[in-house]
Parts: sequence; structure tokens; C-alpha cells
Amino acid sequence: MPAEVSGAYFKRPSLFWVAVITGAFGYFTLQVFWPESIPYKSLGLWGNFSKYLVDQYHPHLCVGYWVAWLVHFAEALYSIKLCR
Repeated sequence: MPAEVSGAYFKRPSLFWVAVITGAFGYFTLQVFWPESIPYKSLGLWGNFSKYLVDQYHPHLCVGYWVAWLVHFAEALYSIKLCR
């Protein structure tokens, strides 16, 4: 396949989405492993909601965290298989 044609299939994501997803996953990691390090009162309504989730649903957050990693890993493996 010529280089100009194969380059049309793969596009870089925008920096905005890379930053949003990285930040969200980082925040999720803090909620699961180090919830005491988050300044909930400084985050307003989002902080109240986060504190509620950590206090009431921490086991579910842990499961959700590992499921998210598993889905991303499976997605990567599927992408590798699909691109061969």
C-alpha cells in the first residue's frame, strides 16, 4: 500500500482529548488508591460528588478502575490484531 494511502487511516488525536483522558484517569487513580490526597472542599460540587463516591462506593470504584484498564488493554490487543 502506498504511504499516502496508509497515512489516511491513522490520525493523531487532538491534544485536548489526550489531556482530558489522561487527567480523568489520573483523578480516578487518586480516588481509588489515595483518596485522602484529594482536596474535596476546593473542588466545589465536583468535590462533593467525588467524596460521596469514595465514601459510599469505594469497592465499586476499585472494580471500575481495573475494568477500565482491562478494557483499554483488550482494545489495544484488538487494534494490534486488526492492523496486521
